[in-house]
Amino acid sequence: MNTRSKFIRLSRGAFTAALGVALAGVPAGAGAQDDRDGFYAGLQLGAAISSIVESARSGVNHPTRCDVLLYPPSVSPPVNDPACLANTYDLGTSNEFDPGMGIASGLMVGYMTGGLRFEVEYLHRYMGDDTRPYAGTTDPESLSKISEWSTDEPPHQWIGDFTAHQVFANAYYDFLNDSSWTPYAGVGIGWAATNLSYYEQYIRKPEAEYLQIEFDPDWPEAARRAAAGTVSIIDTTAGKNVFGFQALAGIDYALSERTSLGVAYRWARFDDIDHDTTWNVVRSHAPVQADGVTPFAADLEFAGISYQAVTVNLKYRF
Repeated sequence: MNTRSKFIRLSRGAFTAALGVALAGVPAGAGAQDDRDGFYAGLQLGAAISSIVESARSGVNHPTRCDVLLYPPSVSPPVNDPACLANTYDLGTSNEFDPGMGIASGLMVGYMTGGLRFEVEYLHRYMGDDTRPYAGTTDPESLSKISEWSTDEPPHQWIGDFTAHQVFANAYYDFLNDSSWTPYAGVGIGWAATNLSYYEQYIRKPEAEYLQIEFDPDWPEAARRAAAGTVSIIDTTAGKNVFGFQALAGIDYALSERTSLGVAYRWARFDDIDHDTTWNVVRSHAPVQADGVTPFAADLEFAGISYQAVTVNLKYRF
């Protein structure tokens, strides 16, 4: 059983057990708790686990033979080759990352009246990181370059420093009873300032191996020698304020007339993150396209952004 499955199983089990204890303590015909109206504030700390994050990187892609910066002055590059003149954005690669578990912490302020609560919540999340090998693509030019990559340091992608500062407006219904336990359920909507670091690297085979590759069409050996062992890298940080919604459930235990300690479970989902960037280095030279002038841009998109969290909460009613 993987970490995500264990987290989900344990969190659901803990909440179900706590809810059972609470309901067992509710006497038949129990009435609403008195004197609840008023403001409250609280703190929370716990663990969060990310969903699988899907990535896609698109851009203009030319065959390596088109790169004019690889050619010495005495050799003419194929500037009129139709493949070198293409200017369409294609999917260069797509992948799936598992950032795993992280920390969630925050605070909330709200107002309760009867069985209803209305709350403004701030939550900070810091998730893990993940490295994946080069994955799927439908771009013919990307597929044609697979034979060029180093087998000692194969192409890979990484995401990390996955953080979010979210502010949500939540509404809850408290299942009031005559015990010290108060189960509740709620929903919320809000925004999250989300950031994640992204790294993508390609290293071509060393010269001896690179010159053994059979290219079709073939291109000058001098340019192939210049391409051997070169590196292409994207190293960037994607950030965006994204809309999100969440569903929550939990249970509080009254430590005193005004103070309660509880546990909450949530599931939250957010819009996709898109990010326009430029390669840091292309074939070990400036990040320009095959014409040697046009910036080598890349469009990144990250989808499926959601998480589950279990937090311990301390609330104080004024």
